[in-house]
Amino acid sequence: MPDNDEKKGYYTTTYKIRLYTNNLEYLKLTNQIYNEIVHKYYDLLFDNMELLKLSNQNCLRELEKLTIIGKTGEKPKNYFEQNAPLYLRRAAINNAIGQVRAYLGLLEKSKNNPNVNTPSRTTEFNCSMLFYKGMYKDLENGKVKFKLFNGEKWKWFDAKFKDWNIPKEDEILSPTIVIKKDYVMVHIPVKKIVNDVTPIKIRMKNENIRVCGIAFSNSDKFAICVVLDDKGKFIKSLFVSGGDEYRNRTHQIIGKIKKHKKKDWHYAEKDHKNYWIKLHRISEYYAHNVSREIVNFCTENKVQVISVADLKDLSTKFGKKVGKYSPIYLRKKIIEYMKYKAFKESIIVTTVRSNYTANRCYKCRGKIKRNGLVSICENGHKADYFFNSAMNIGIMCLKKFGKNVDN
Repeated sequence: MPDNDEKKGYYTTTYKIRLYTNNLEYLKLTNQIYNEIVHKYYDLLFDNMELLKLSNQNCLRELEKLTIIGKTGEKPKNYFEQNAPLYLRRAAINNAIGQVRAYLGLLEKSKNNPNVNTPSRTTEFNCSMLFYKGMYKDLENGKVKFKLFNGEKWKWFDAKFKDWNIPKEDEILSPTIVIKKDYVMVHIPVKKIVNDVTPIKIRMKNENIRVCGIAFSNSDKFAICVVLDDKGKFIKSLFVSGGDEYRNRTHQIIGKIKKHKKKDWHYAEKDHKNYWIKLHRISEYYAHNVSREIVNFCTENKVQVISVADLKDLSTKFGKKVGKYSPIYLRKKIIEYMKYKAFKESIIVTTVRSNYTANRCYKCRGKIKRNGLVSICENGHKADYFFNSAMNIGIMCLKKFGKNVDN
């Protein structure tokens, strides 16, 4: 695709870093003030629900008019003393607006769905502080200054964190301080540029487009990837292994849970919480690793579109047959992680209908019979069963967008 046709975009990623400071008591005191302000505006919004019809920015302005002394010097009806700088107060107000909107959204869901519990209004707040510009400065080279309340006045205090390299074209956004029991974290969102976010319909018009079709299996191969050119010609393949290892690791843990089960599965889940945490972490590890390997492969081979079969009912269909902790069951999570990893590399993930992706020969469209991991079509063509599916998925993607595929 010509460079002048490419459309730039961006995504935001958040770095979570340990913060080192000798002013923890001031952080806690500032956090307390921040939550008091959130609480006051949260309650005030419920008395002025009409403000929620406005945009967040206009809602914030109206709330300030209700609570802050204006140019006339007169105290408004809902005035309350706020010992906080402008930008800390505004961060707190925006937090309150978001929480009220979230509450009303859950309340609406509970009214329309009897299976959703009616939410309760928040009575105690322990929100992490968001620092807008004006509340922090000099965030570079592993150092930062925060404006904090020391019990008497607001002053700038130093803090340190592990430095990392940020490309010049990236933009640092407002950090958040998260106070844990024994330590403090700083969450720093960074806005990163994506070189090409051109819509799929436009990029598929490119004569040099490359598509990667992906089939997922319940064998040792998590995924089978094939790269095709715009005519459907095979270029390269990747078989992502590790399915058997994943199955064995998870089944060992499930075996331990069942072995010590007292009355039923729910008791085991409660008594062996650490086992369930470990199962979750193993699934996350493999889902991230597999998705990363796929995206790296596609990036190296200049793929612009990734295609997978649309199997929305996969969990229902395979859950009881293969078990929740089988390789094929991890498919949904792998695709979820693959989408945002691919987007960062200017690659779009799309779906095609699953019809005939597994039971037709990709070469001649003849019916196939499966013999283990080998597919044999009625015209004598042989191929790896999942390789055949991946080829069909890639070819269907090309046809879906009007490409003239050779076969």
